[in-house]
Amino acid sequence: MHDSKFSRPPIITANGDAMRALRAYNQDPRRSQDTLLRVKEALTTKAKGIGIKPKAKDEALRCAEIIDLFMWNENSLGLRAMPLSEPPDFESIQIEGVTVSIQPDFLVRVGGRVGAGMLRVAKAPDPTACKKDDARDRREHHRRELAFYLIALMQLLLDAQEGALGTPDRDLCFVADVRLGERIGPAHDHFVRVRDLRNACKQIAKLWSTIEAKQYLWKK
Repeated sequence: MHDSKFSRPPIITANGDAMRALRAYNQDPRRSQDTLLRVKEALTTKAKGIGIKPKAKDEALRCAEIIDLFMWNENSLGLRAMPLSEPPDFESIQIEGVTVSIQPDFLVRVGGRVGAGMLRVAKAPDPTACKKDDARDRREHHRRELAFYLIALMQLLLDAQEGALGTPDRDLCFVADVRLGERIGPAHDHFVRVRDLRNACKQIAKLWSTIEAKQYLWKK
């Protein structure tokens, strides 16, 4: 909360090249994998470039790895048959007095109903880094829990559009976790998650005015 209230350096979004390629691919009804292969080849060439900085090289290799993972898990993600389209640039919404920005990667329209979807490509927490089954299970559970709350946020976003995009349908909302190879839908206790988010925002709104800047900020 402190970092959200007080100024910080601009946030640079990681995995941008991979995300742009995957969004474009899944929004295209043809789903031509040549699109992804061309981006992967360009990233691999970039990573081998003379004079490339280590950080840029790591980013290029990571994006190429994400595209590989998506192509490997595409069938299990089950996105190919879904009517995915480009979402608008949504305005921030108010949740119990807190301004929240939610930007899904896709809209899903079926008849007069509408849902939204997100791709999750972030590595942490990484289940494949675990040697023990129980540790791996905990990390997989963590990723699924996060997906359930993201879906709850997407429903709140669609509800806030007041029918302009169609009738919100939580069953059309999903998170496609590329690293798990799973398309995750709403939790069985979905409405509890929505209530939890509202309660969390109420608490944030209540505490917001009491948050003071840390001492190191005054020294700058």
